[in-house]
Amino acid sequence: MIINKNFSNLLYGRFLVNMGDSLYYITIMWLIYDLTKNTLFTGVAGALFMLPEIFSVFYGPIIDKCNKKKFLIIFSLLQALLMLVICIFFLYDKGNVLSVILIAIPFLAFLSEFTYPLENVLIPRFVEKNELTKANSIMSIAADGVDLVFNAVSGLLIAITTISSILLGNSLLFLFAAFFFYRLTIKRETQKHQKMNFKESKEEYYQDLKEGLAFVKRKDILELIIPFLMLNLLLAIFNVNLPAISSSISYSAVSYGLLLTASGLGSVAGASISQYISNKFKIGTIIISTVMLYGCAWLIGILLGSFYIYIFAFLASIFIGIINVVFTVLFQQLPPENLLGRVNTTIKTLITIFMPLGALVGGWIPMIFGVNNTILLSSGLIILLGIILLLMSSIRNKELNM
Repeated sequence: MIINKNFSNLLYGRFLVNMGDSLYYITIMWLIYDLTKNTLFTGVAGALFMLPEIFSVFYGPIIDKCNKKKFLIIFSLLQALLMLVICIFFLYDKGNVLSVILIAIPFLAFLSEFTYPLENVLIPRFVEKNELTKANSIMSIAADGVDLVFNAVSGLLIAITTISSILLGNSLLFLFAAFFFYRLTIKRETQKHQKMNFKESKEEYYQDLKEGLAFVKRKDILELIIPFLMLNLLLAIFNVNLPAISSSISYSAVSYGLLLTASGLGSVAGASISQYISNKFKIGTIIISTVMLYGCAWLIGILLGSFYIYIFAFLASIFIGIINVVFTVLFQQLPPENLLGRVNTTIKTLITIFMPLGALVGGWIPMIFGVNNTILLSSGLIILLGIILLLMSSIRNKELNM
């Protein structure tokens, strides 16, 4: 049975962490765009949010050996403390608020980036192997569902309340998350083993790191990672321009919230049908079709403009929701359990390594060509990526029992 005590507490903790992450991300991105009216600054902020993901490869050996419960608690408390510090600066030193936010972003992002792999590594411990896809779908739907609600709520909150109230609320959300992580139960002998190995030598640490890299260097693994690397670079361009895209429909935080809500709803729908899709189609077919359909949806949405952008943002996100769950399950099944942490963080680093660059480019290009032309160009490149994958037989015929 999936819904046991451990999985439930992990799920509730994930709920609250996602609430906090969604709330501060949307608030910060909108605030920066509202203060500067400049996509370059949102590009810089986006790059700073993504920067810690590049170094996640170094977290793997620690995640495999650390006391996961303790780390989840400590990191949630640190996020709560950091949000409280930002709130105090915002209240008493508004002249430097932009600088304070930009400095704080990578620290907040680092804490989140360390937390999510810890949660993902614990999922296979709490459920049976044949229920992994279902468990990850529940976790993804829960996370995307929270994002969906808080994307809309964040826009409304920005419009009707104060930034300081939102920041304070963020702090409380992370405190409650720490409480649920505290309720997790992990076997004593496992935690004892982790504690004994946490102070491992540098040689052992680097050996663990090499084992993760060696697994990822396999040809069949690289064939899956490289397309995601290119896709994530292009997705970063979309993400940092969402405030500007929403303002082309209606200049308000509510419009930004609605655009993110449409995207979140699409992700929930995609995650909901991911198990059905993975049972019906080959992994190669899923990868190629979701990439191409995502690009087509955004291309049509931008060409039609106005409220159609909300509709096609929803449709595009369905395909991302599907591929996110499939990709997560894929790399929970392929590595041996003792390598899960280091392999997953290595893969995450590789597929996100160009995202900060994509964010910076995504902030710079609209200053020359405009926001709409930038999105049209990115959509076309994503479609081209899908066509290239279609021509590769190794990807087209890729299969996996999911």
